[in-house]
Amino acid sequence: MEFALDPSSGRPSFLPLEPTHVAAACRAAIEAIEAAATPEAALDGALGALHEELDGAFVVALVGEHERLWHVASRGIAMTPDGLPISDGIVGRAIRTGRIQYVPDRAADPAYVEIVRGFSSEIAVPLRVGDEVIGVLNIETAAPLPRQSPRLLGPLAVPLGPVLGAVRRARSLDLSGLARLFVYVSSLRDPREISEIVVASLTRVLPIETSQLYLRGGDGALELIASCRVSAAAPAVLSVATVRALRARSPHSTIIEEVDLTAAVDGQGDARFAVLLPLRANGDDLGILVGTSRFAMDVAREQAEVASVLAAQAAASVDAALLLGRERQSALTDPLTGLLNRRGFALELESALAVAQEARQPLSLWVLDCDDFKEVNDRAGHEFGDALLREVGQILAAIVPPPAQPGRLGGDEFIVMLPDVDSASAERNATEIAKSLAERLKEAGFPLHLSGGVATYPFDGGSGSQLVRAADQALYEAKETGKDRIVGFRQLVREGSRSSTDRSSGASARHGRSGTAMLVEAAAGASAIAAEVTVDAVLERLCKTLTFVVGASGCYMSRVVGKKLIDAAAHSLREADFSVGRAYLIDDFPVTKAALDAKQTRAISFLDEDLDRAEAFVLREFKMNCALLLPMVVDGESWGLVELYDVRLRRFTREQQAISEFLVSITARRVEALGAQSSVRRLLPLYRLPSTG
Repeated sequence: MEFALDPSSGRPSFLPLEPTHVAAACRAAIEAIEAAATPEAALDGALGALHEELDGAFVVALVGEHERLWHVASRGIAMTPDGLPISDGIVGRAIRTGRIQYVPDRAADPAYVEIVRGFSSEIAVPLRVGDEVIGVLNIETAAPLPRQSPRLLGPLAVPLGPVLGAVRRARSLDLSGLARLFVYVSSLRDPREISEIVVASLTRVLPIETSQLYLRGGDGALELIASCRVSAAAPAVLSVATVRALRARSPHSTIIEEVDLTAAVDGQGDARFAVLLPLRANGDDLGILVGTSRFAMDVAREQAEVASVLAAQAAASVDAALLLGRERQSALTDPLTGLLNRRGFALELESALAVAQEARQPLSLWVLDCDDFKEVNDRAGHEFGDALLREVGQILAAIVPPPAQPGRLGGDEFIVMLPDVDSASAERNATEIAKSLAERLKEAGFPLHLSGGVATYPFDGGSGSQLVRAADQALYEAKETGKDRIVGFRQLVREGSRSSTDRSSGASARHGRSGTAMLVEAAAGASAIAAEVTVDAVLERLCKTLTFVVGASGCYMSRVVGKKLIDAAAHSLREADFSVGRAYLIDDFPVTKAALDAKQTRAISFLDEDLDRAEAFVLREFKMNCALLLPMVVDGESWGLVELYDVRLRRFTREQQAISEFLVSITARRVEALGAQSSVRRLLPLYRLPSTG
């Protein structure tokens, strides 16, 4: 094998194989097939020739059965996993499409599944018997394959397809095949996926036509988890009642049992004979593996032993997967109510938000709280209080319609996620659910009123934490304005707080921090800004400080250079994506120009009926819903512009604006002291506002 040194890394880099090498390998493989006395020898000779002629390539022949790939023979590798789904990998793609798949750099292919390291190129040649694709020849090489490889290797598929078909008909899953299978199965964590591989494998071990695997649920009842039929004429899957009757009549110590169904049970359909393999692990009866046929079975001792080993491994793998699933569920479930706990709900919410973002759909949250729950605990005791919370959880789980998801945040606070539900519908749904919940609690002897707050993505928050915080703020408003009611965060933003107990600081609290807390954090931020020793560092510190103190999604800082704004610094949370590296004409943005000319803060929001088109375009570009435009005045002139953004559909409060202006002024004084120079005077591409015409 030839290689050269990579000039950039100094490491050896394999030189591409020549087309003559590939052509010679194909001729040698065809000659080996023609000279062989048996299909097994022909397959082995062909793979050996390819392995040798292609400088030690990894070569494997696989068959596709029951939507999975099964190893038949290989050269250059000791073991490959059995039972991989044909939905995965370059090999699976070759079987699905029926076309040769040539990948010069397999690591760059999105379908690439790594089985062996050290190889760079891959080619998968589908093999046919008649018009049916029965398998694939897969070749992986360390040296890149030439682009002519599909044409050069294509002729090999003609004689190799029938050879693979003959080997497949004469071959069953032996102990060596089981070893490969178990290596793969042991890496799986899904009981259903394990079961699907096991039932497909059983048809390769025993002379059966249909296989099925049943597991016991928490109530002890059997449930069909996976099944496999070798052909359309194969018997239908046995009913659960039939399997239960068969299992009941078998001795507990049975490892494998053959049954004449016509004499044993009714309801077996067109199946006449069955083989039963109980699944046991750690002394527990997990379920049963069943194979059926229309014809009398002649199960050899070796086949029975292989099937028993398969059943034992299946039981062990399924048991481990179930145990892991129970542990994970326990970690994500509230033990009192059985609902998702805070952590479990956060994971579900993150996944649902990803779907909502991709599909551009709304997603609403409803946070609810039991009114005067402390008095319940004080009067009736904590045991009664726990019973009440348990009842709330059970009723919520029963009345919340899928795909809505309930959870318990802690104490007497619950939460419901409503995918693809807008704010107006969410408030109606929350009101109806709260009413139904209160009625059922009254029927159960637990009369109770409920308050709730609703928030909706993307208008009230772009992340799970922002949505929960917004819904919690709306809940606080419901509590402060009479209880036993539902308040939407959007209503809170539009109308303001009606709470009589905290008119001065309620707005600040609703948006994440009290006024006092913001002042303390602003003072600390001002000190940090003053400690920076370069203008660039000062600007970056300002962006980070404003984002944190005000509770915004991000901050964007630009320099005024002539008639342009030049990107200078930015900071954003995970849900925002601000990138610097462009220049903007100030005249393209009238509101920005007015703010800079007047040296006064301007606020913009999609709540504004007369929102300027240019500013609305920027908000949409950043996927934000409101912004504060804060001119930075240095030496009496508008030296820069600070843009504070939030994904929530709202307006910044007076307290937030005042604190933002304070921090910007502190920054301006520091910039003056440092000489008002920064590294942003480089040439940047000019960004022009798209025309609406």
